[in-house]
Amino acid sequence: MDLETALSASVQLDRREGILRGALLRRRAELRKSWKHLISSECLESLGTIAPEVESFLSGQGSIHDWRPAAPFTWINCDASFLDCLRAISLARKVEYRSSDTSPARLSPLELNKLSNNERLKTLCARYRCPLNIGAASESDVAEELLRQLMVRDRAKLEAGEEFDVDMILLKLNLVGIHAMITRDLRFLDALNYFYELPRRSLRRLRASPRFLAFWLCIYAQLLCTPDW
Repeated sequence: MDLETALSASVQLDRREGILRGALLRRRAELRKSWKHLISSECLESLGTIAPEVESFLSGQGSIHDWRPAAPFTWINCDASFLDCLRAISLARKVEYRSSDTSPARLSPLELNKLSNNERLKTLCARYRCPLNIGAASESDVAEELLRQLMVRDRAKLEAGEEFDVDMILLKLNLVGIHAMITRDLRFLDALNYFYELPRRSLRRLRASPRFLAFWLCIYAQLLCTPDW
């Protein structure tokens, strides 16, 4: 590659990054105004003591945290519960964890899909007690399967107005969002973009799980402010 070609490629890359950054920040500005159409006052009230923090986070500039470990990791252990960890991540708080040299036995997508919805939910929450582990290299197959389900089966159900498991879909959106935080894989961000862009009548059905809904939107807000895609 000669110098002229190299400079041209660099300019094109900078332009692409600038266009993407601008689009994400415009979406973030939109989310600041529109989130109350998704989280009703009743949903917000049901969040209890974290409601003011969620409201401030979504309405304001919001914080972001670079959740990427300083070095590649095998597994992360933490003492907090799954919901406490997810809340901390979604609100860009500090998460207390320690690295481990060993990871649990591999979970194959085929094995996961053989479980009932309730069993699948429990399995994912237990395995990703520290949700940051969805970004581990060993979990790429699971992450890809969650992405596939969201963009094929789950989106079809929402678009058609069919019944669906609200907790399960929102859990997938939260985990896919965290995977995007760690890997900077735009495909996973695009999944969150797609679901946010669904008709409001579809998204209002997600209010049945206020905490998972609020955490997903806070994670989405962080991703939209992330500078280095």
